[in-house]
Formats: sequence, C-alpha cells, structure tokens
Amino acid sequence: MVRSLYSGVSGLTTHQTRMDVIGNNIANVNTYGFKASRVTFRDIYYQTAIGETAGTASFAGNNPSTVGYGVQLGSIDKDMSMSSFQSTNRVLDLAISGDGFFITSTFDGSEMTADTNGDLTSLEVRPKSTTYTRMGNLSIDSNGNLVAGANTFVLGTCNDLTKLADTTFVGDVSAAELAKLDITSSGGGTAATTTLTSADLKSKNIINIETLINKAWPQQNGKRLSYADLSSFQIGKDGVITVTYNSEMKAIARIELATFDNQEGLIEDGNTSFAESAASGVAKIKKPGDPGAGYTQSNKLEMSNVNLAQEFSDMIVTQRGYQANARIITTSDSMLEELVNLKR
Repeated sequence: MVRSLYSGVSGLTTHQTRMDVIGNNIANVNTYGFKASRVTFRDIYYQTAIGETAGTASFAGNNPSTVGYGVQLGSIDKDMSMSSFQSTNRVLDLAISGDGFFITSTFDGSEMTADTNGDLTSLEVRPKSTTYTRMGNLSIDSNGNLVAGANTFVLGTCNDLTKLADTTFVGDVSAAELAKLDITSSGGGTAATTTLTSADLKSKNIINIETLINKAWPQQNGKRLSYADLSSFQIGKDGVITVTYNSEMKAIARIELATFDNQEGLIEDGNTSFAESAASGVAKIKKPGDPGAGYTQSNKLEMSNVNLAQEFSDMIVTQRGYQANARIITTSDSMLEELVNLKR
C-alpha cells in the first residue's frame, strides 16, 4: 500500500507539470512566433515479485511478475512546425517561410565605441549573447539600428556599397549582386564558400540603417540622412533591404537566417527567443533562399502554432488523470487506516 501512495504522488507531480505546460501554451496562443510544447510520461522502475523461469521438459516456465513505482516525466517536446501567417500593413513585420530563425544579439556597451567614421558596423566586437527567434516584429531604434524585441540587434550582412553605389535595383536583388554581400566582411567582395556559424558573428553584422544609407548617398550638403528621409523601405523575399532616396533605389544590407541540425534541441530563452544548446548544434548562418533556411516575407507575422482544440482536450485528460491519482492516495490512506484499526 505504501508503494501505491508513492505511485499516486508521482502521478500528481507529473500531471501538474503537464498542466503547467498546457497553461503556458494557452497563455501564448496569441504570441507571434511562439512554439508550443507537449509533455510525455514514462513509467518508473519495477520491483520483481516473482522471477521468470524457462520451461523444461518437466515444468512449464513462467513470466516475470513485477510491481511498478508510478510515473515520471519523460520529456517536454517542442513543436517547431511553422504556423500560419497574419498579414499586416507594416513593412518591418517579417515572417519566415521555412525553418530559419532571425539572428539577434546584444553586445557589451563598453566596447560599442564608434570608429573615426562613426560606423558601428565596422567594429570587431563579439556578441555578448546571441539568440534566435521567429517573431519578426522589427523596428528601427533612435540610433538607426534594426532591432527586434527586448532591445536586441538584428544581425545580417552589411555592405559598404562601393560596388553597388551605381546600381539601381527593382524588387529582389539578382544573384550576381547578392554575391557582393558577405557576412564575413563589412565591405563588398566574394561570398563565403565555407559554412558560417554563430562564431563568425561580430558587431559589424549589426544592420545600422542610418549608417548604411549615408554610405549609399554621401555628402548630402552636410546633411546626415535618417530613416525618415527615405521615400521607400523594402525587404525582399531574399532578405535584402532596398531603400529609395530621391527616386533612386539601392540595396544596403541583407538579413541573414540561422538553421540548426536539431531545432527541438534549442533552449527557450524568453521573449519568444531560443538559444543554442549541445542538443541543437551550432547555428549555421545562411542567406534567405538557401536550402532549409526559407524566405523572408514582409508585411506578415507568424502566428502561434498552439492548437486550442488539442490543448483543451489535453487539459481535460490531464485533469482526470490528476483526480485519479489523488484518488489513489485517498484510497491507499483509507486502506492503511483500516489496517491500523485492526489492532483495536
């Protein structure tokens, strides 16, 4: 009977954990880019009551008889499947049609000193922390940086436009021009041929819109251009940011994406972001359109992939399981009380 008490307690604990996960899923049903989780159970070790024996010519064999000790948490799995998109009227709202993640980082502020050109994108400072998210409600801060939620920089490839300054782009940039955008260099050049990882990221990969447009249109009679001076701002499906000033369109940067060998191995880092882990493997930096990365879609946001019908069904089953395990404890206690009363 004591064993049944412990079994009931283990059932209460695991069902409570499952209820916590379900509650978190439901709470985030309207959180853009949120990925739902599920709980699986496993039985605990067993005590052998009767050992197994093999059959002989004289005696039949018997199977082992064991008594279990309840249930334990098996795993909390993440559902990383892509959800549907919600259309918006905001160009800085981005969704990823594929398995990629936006790359966001914070940097040590004490090292964020501008060079002689006032260009933050040319620094060689490593990120203080790097996270990955599917929530693409981006914005431009007061310093002209492209940022995501929680005050993190969005990283990508920044080009100094020395090779692109005289080129006008309409729509997505051609493959030939994309080759001039290189995540390992703040200038033009040949695209990297090796697989890039999160270790290659530096603060020069911060997309500072203000710095880039002033490189694209230098010496504007002493005026420093800002985002407000642009007549258009577009982000193509290839992640390339094109801007228009004085009826001239130019490409200034490309938003890069990260992929992982095992997405479900990522660690939730809060703010709808994930961090690398030993299980996920190192992030592989890819441009939108590369195999496995997917494409960026402007004026859209990815919705939560929580299935409310499934969550409410699981909630009912979890509640019944919790009640049943609580009944195990009360029934076992009643039997123990009856045993104790035999003394009287």
